[in-house]
Amino acid sequence: MRRLFTSIGGTMKLAILAIAAMVLIGCASSGVRVTEDQTSTFVKGETTRSQVLQALGDPTSQTKMSDGTRSITYTYAKARARPATFIPIVGIFAGGTDTQASSVTLRFDANDKLIDITSMESAISTHH
Repeated sequence: MRRLFTSIGGTMKLAILAIAAMVLIGCASSGVRVTEDQTSTFVKGETTRSQVLQALGDPTSQTKMSDGTRSITYTYAKARARPATFIPIVGIFAGGTDTQASSVTLRFDANDKLIDITSMESAISTHH
């Protein structure tokens, strides 16, 4: 498990830890949720990093590459315990958690102009 955890990137570690914490408290969300509607207003080669930060707020993580390019990532996770989880005995068999996670990464050239946008969404269900 330790080998697997150390091979996962920092942003993903943060998301996994947030999900684990949410599972323990029943229902919670963490991070910054970015929608396709929000990113559809950005124009490759024109929109600047400052404009993105102004529109979306502080990212979950930022990376500066040795060639001067940058990327910013917004990660969001939401977990909800199924109601059956809280029913004695029944929860053992029918309980669990439904988790949704998303990540949006925006890359910028050395002049801070948008190069591209990538997004990822996942849905994970756990059963007891």
